[in-house]
Amino acid sequence: MLFICSLLAVSAASCANKDTDNSAAEPTAEQVTEEAVEQTTETQTEPATEKPTAPPIEYYDGLTYPDTMTDKERENTSYREFTLLYPEKAFQIGVNRLSYGIPQETGDVVHKKVKSIEENIRELKIYDEQLDANFLSHIILPPNYDENKEYPVFLVCDAEYWLTKLPDAWQLINEGEAAPVIFVTLGHDYDTDGVDDNIRFDKFAVKQDKMLDFITNDLMQLIAANYKVDSSRSVLFGHSLGGLFSHYALCNSDKYEYQPFANYIIASPALWSYYYDSGDKMDLKSISDPYAYRNEFGYFDRNETMDKKVFICAGENEAYRFRNQKPEEYADLPTIPEDAKSVYERLTAHGVSADLMIYENSYHRSYVGNMFCEYLKQNFPTE
Repeated sequence: MLFICSLLAVSAASCANKDTDNSAAEPTAEQVTEEAVEQTTETQTEPATEKPTAPPIEYYDGLTYPDTMTDKERENTSYREFTLLYPEKAFQIGVNRLSYGIPQETGDVVHKKVKSIEENIRELKIYDEQLDANFLSHIILPPNYDENKEYPVFLVCDAEYWLTKLPDAWQLINEGEAAPVIFVTLGHDYDTDGVDDNIRFDKFAVKQDKMLDFITNDLMQLIAANYKVDSSRSVLFGHSLGGLFSHYALCNSDKYEYQPFANYIIASPALWSYYYDSGDKMDLKSISDPYAYRNEFGYFDRNETMDKKVFICAGENEAYRFRNQKPEEYADLPTIPEDAKSVYERLTAHGVSADLMIYENSYHRSYVGNMFCEYLKQNFPTE
């Protein structure tokens, strides 16, 4: 079924009044809005000469590791004390704490929202040997968390962009408007700039097979080994380059025995990034088959059916900022809403349970906070 919905209707239904875009500047290779108004937050900087005055960051034992993790990965994966709100601790690790979009001022609205759920957040540093990268995951437990109950996991990729939207979704659960889930975020530790599109393109496009290995075999099995999770209701969310990856993950899920997700959100998928040179120095030569996505990576050559539920979404007004640079090439380049619709049509043609939502009067990122809230209410209703 095809849904075309106004953002105004969504806003009235849920937590739009809470949704303030405090994220960092739009990535250089992303699909961006035609209006700069969507990007309202100035880049915050930390004095280069400032020295950390806090005591060393404490790391905690107590994790149960899955057999799929290597010895090196286990040695470099652990809980640690919460650093996200505390620059004096975070800057001991690296300079990229601010990529998460949380000002250090305690009176800031975003800071207050994250602070309000701090007691429910577990901070996890996790290392992957294939990618040779340190990731930062935040496990956000639901209100009144019961360690003896099973909960679906809602995994949010690109945490640098979306972690600040989750307190509103958490409050929705707290107010009884949605059933409990465990939010798990995945971003980079502070030694890496997780909003750098070259880094994101490398993980989500060039090395997407290794990224999917990491999420399926290490991250999600680590979460399942330490929390009671209901994978039959769990969700993988990705947006833009993350949406490109979410589509890849869906269409390659059949290659794994362990199935951590039953639901996939493909938000504003930047599928053009596989093949179109926008001048942002992406390593397109490393993509062996830039059009494999149009055949769902051969999924339906290997399988007759797909037993996943898929939600595909985009903003109506998403536009390419480079459209005036190469007009002769841009004329034939599908927009993100058009690509989203094409994915929907191809999947449903194979009988996949999929929905499409094009948010009217919305740009590349402006609809996502409200989408989180609406998705929770519709897919995780209270009993």
